[in-house]
Amino acid sequence: MGLTAEALAGLTPEELRKMAEVDVRTVDIDTLTDLRDIEIDTKAPVEKKLASFARQTKNPYVNRIGDYVVKVCYQKEGSTIDEKMEEYIRRLAEIYV
Repeated sequence: MGLTAEALAGLTPEELRKMAEVDVRTVDIDTLTDLRDIEIDTKAPVEKKLASFARQTKNPYVNRIGDYVVKVCYQKEGSTIDEKMEEYIRRLAEIYV
């Protein structure tokens, strides 16, 4: 699902482009929001979840989980995160079999 204008109210296309271009190898991890601190109402509609997430993070593309930097991309169509995780695990299994 792509980020919506409602979810990103107040951010210019240029600001969003710069956020998306952050290099995970050089970013100061202390400037990132820890995803464990974000609270989302899982019963809310997708648009409301996105808006809530956007309000709680400094950068909707690059965050952290503890000591790990996490970069995401958004798409309207395609595989779900569950499908991507399954694909990743299958690839790992192929490497070690």
